[in-house]
Amino acid sequence: MTIDNSSAEQNRLARLLTFLGHDPTNLALLADALALAIDLGDVIHGQQLIDHMKTQAIEEPNICALAAHVSLQAGQYAEAGAFGDKAIEGGIKHPAVIFNTAQGHFYSGDYATAHTLLSRLSHEAQSPTSLLVMHARALHQLEETEEAEALVARALLQDPANIEIRGLLALLQYENDNYSPALITAHETLAQNPDQLDALIACASVHFHQHNITASRNAWLHTIAVHPECGRAWSGLARLEFNELEFDAAEEHLKTAVKFMPDHIGTWHLLAWIYILRGDSIQARRALDCSYALDRNFGETHGGLAIVDILEGMTERAQKGIRRALKLKPDGLSARYAEALLLQQAGHPEKAAQVIDQVLDRTRPDSSDTGRVLMENWLQTHQNKIPDRHPDQH
Repeated sequence: MTIDNSSAEQNRLARLLTFLGHDPTNLALLADALALAIDLGDVIHGQQLIDHMKTQAIEEPNICALAAHVSLQAGQYAEAGAFGDKAIEGGIKHPAVIFNTAQGHFYSGDYATAHTLLSRLSHEAQSPTSLLVMHARALHQLEETEEAEALVARALLQDPANIEIRGLLALLQYENDNYSPALITAHETLAQNPDQLDALIACASVHFHQHNITASRNAWLHTIAVHPECGRAWSGLARLEFNELEFDAAEEHLKTAVKFMPDHIGTWHLLAWIYILRGDSIQARRALDCSYALDRNFGETHGGLAIVDILEGMTERAQKGIRRALKLKPDGLSARYAEALLLQQAGHPEKAAQVIDQVLDRTRPDSSDTGRVLMENWLQTHQNKIPDRHPDQH
């Protein structure tokens, strides 16, 4: 007669819970119960044990380390990070505990803490690919893309057939302005998996940067078809449409983008610019207010709000906004545009033109060309293009 081991272990876990009811601060019993819940993947009893810890105010480091693992299994990522922090602060140095804690912080969006923890592990030559990739993604979120690319390259050496790692490498190559290698890596990835998200983003982005609008549009459309909740894909498509003066489509797709990534300031700014160009100050202010709520010290947001103030006739308020914007970002485009608008309104078109000329003669941060060269190239490409006419425009 065979015994169902799983059933026997479940019965044992139930007995441990009963014993804990009679001896609630018995750490050995609690540790055994947590470890067994982890082995069984028993989320329900695991949560009961977490609740028991809280009720009894138990914060012993080894118990907290086990609780972090239980919380991860339950998808309670912030709690996993908090329990893991207590374990590490209490002297636990085991790599698995550090990794579990880093996972908790990573999946709850605390990429800086995840990076700090993973840095203690990723320097090891034999670090597993899962650790290297998670660290790379945390660094990517922190815009430390060169270090992230180096980690992904290490991971790919360990697992050269891994499509997800190769796709992430393509994206990071793009982020680091290595456009030709990024496109090659993306195509290699997509040849094996046409739906790999990172490679699709890299492919669409490189094509857009290289002014291959049709290929970029096709890549973005495929991306949103297979990854409809990817905010970056909706935003990328909208940026292309904005560039092509397809403002109605860009507006709708930006609205979708901010549903999936409401904390991306640049997407709110692009949406605001559509409304500014239409003269819709109410909607522009709403978009910029969302950006302001994310970061009160972002110069371009203050510059954009100054433009909206000008549209609404609040000149003095606009002047204050321009000063704030330029203090935060001396070369801010929106603040300089607001300055030019004020000069134009004050009857100084020549001075307004000088301000715009100063902006255009600067080398753009993402290009070796000046703004003037980029604008002239764009005008040459789009000389016969007519922007969408909005119902409010005449």
